[in-house]
Amino acid sequence: MGRLRNTIAAAAVGAALTAANAHAAEVPANETIAPALEQNETLAAPEAPEAPATPAPSGGTDAKAGPVEKPEASEPTPEAEPDGGSAPVPTPGEIFEVPSIPTSSCAAQGVPPVLIPIYNRAATTYGLGSQGPAILASINGIESAFGSNMGPSSAGAVGWMQFMPSTWETYGVDANGDGVRDPYNPEDAIFAAARYLQAAGMPVDTYGAIFAYNHADWYVAEVLANASCYGALGAGVSGGFALAPQLQEFACKPAPAWRERIPAEYMEAFEDAASRYELGQRGVWALASVAHLESNFGRGMSNIQMRERGPLGLEPSEWKAYAVDGDEDGHIHRGDPADSAATLARLIWSRGSLRAGIFTHNQAQWYVQAVLADAEALEGKCAVTPVDWQLALPNTVGAPINWNNLTLSNELELHDITGGLLDPRIVALLGAITQQHTITISALRSDHSELTTEGNVSNHYYGRAMDIAAVDGVSCTDTAAGAPCAELGRTLAYLQGPLHPTELIYCFDLDGPGPAFARSDHCDHVHAGYDG
Repeated sequence: MGRLRNTIAAAAVGAALTAANAHAAEVPANETIAPALEQNETLAAPEAPEAPATPAPSGGTDAKAGPVEKPEASEPTPEAEPDGGSAPVPTPGEIFEVPSIPTSSCAAQGVPPVLIPIYNRAATTYGLGSQGPAILASINGIESAFGSNMGPSSAGAVGWMQFMPSTWETYGVDANGDGVRDPYNPEDAIFAAARYLQAAGMPVDTYGAIFAYNHADWYVAEVLANASCYGALGAGVSGGFALAPQLQEFACKPAPAWRERIPAEYMEAFEDAASRYELGQRGVWALASVAHLESNFGRGMSNIQMRERGPLGLEPSEWKAYAVDGDEDGHIHRGDPADSAATLARLIWSRGSLRAGIFTHNQAQWYVQAVLADAEALEGKCAVTPVDWQLALPNTVGAPINWNNLTLSNELELHDITGGLLDPRIVALLGAITQQHTITISALRSDHSELTTEGNVSNHYYGRAMDIAAVDGVSCTDTAAGAPCAELGRTLAYLQGPLHPTELIYCFDLDGPGPAFARSDHCDHVHAGYDG
């Protein structure tokens, strides 16, 4: 299994997986689709889970505004049984190493590190269990983009967690002790959301509690999917992401009749995906079964089908919601077995059980039975090795801010950071840089003018930019090509992923034809910002 080179780490939240009871029946290798798949039988969609009589719905996201490609039928949530398993760019000199972020469509925005301790404290206070911090972060990201859009919404919801005023009256909390219950204060709002989720059934009924927050199955699915990206937000130093406990790494051999039929790259993809998303040994064979039944391990699909759906037969809507860069090559290719297997594994993880995940993939009970029966036919032996493995957290922070390496110019800048007034990308970039280098900030949001010298609204005004006045104790007025500020500027110019600044200004052009440009009034600082 490949190791991630990024410094991003998190624990995957455990998923209980269902054991299959169907009898195995070997499917001939020359059949792309098993006979069972020819049945024209679909399972009637069950009723949506009942929301508690109290509390009333809290979330401000319109339940009627779900994704366009949302399945018409809602998925059942069968009772789970324990499974027993839990394009390259030039780079500057090696003087700087700023963590990049792997490409994925996991979550729209990163988790601001300043919020992580709040999620942890709130989840602990209200006993939400190990998934609590990640669930709170996911809801916060969906409802207000971590405080970037606090309403009021079209439904009238307000604040960090988008509470309806009537619901806030019941569940609002003065968590920061200032004597005011304020939905526009991140601490008050996050604690109130934790209180609400507890009243709605967490941690016993996580699905039902989220459904109570916003009565829509697609909303629950999105919250759980994003939470699976964040993993367990640990309460470590400065609220950093906790390292994963030991996971299981698999090295499997299929049943003798199948050892020459399953390509090695496919087998490795199934092993890695099942380990990454804690699907257990049975998850390895379930993924193999899906690939066999859907495409005969890619042999039964045309090139167009492979490009559109991949060897595990994922719909475009599934790719849009759950895509994962399984082989860590920086790109998501639907026809790549590793990307396809990891994407389906993440979908299954988000549903909480093997049966529920397979049913979500193809909403028919006969399909679930066919997959589980075929999985038993394929199943061989697996060597299991416990390992400490860092899961990718797409679009999230590489590390919390190292405050010992950060010098601010005034109290306004401190307020910008701790008050959640900055774009998550700025906070994440501060965290990444300060892991190994000292920097001095000369402007963030509140201490910068609204307009640029040209009269345009500055990205500073929206909390999307920062000015760096010194790096490693050397002022940016030292504009030599090898000076620390220039080295940092070039590093940022070639940084890949969501943290790549779309606005980069210094005394000279840092990257030639790239996004950076020069201004004579920026010879004392490096300006890094993001548009939109």
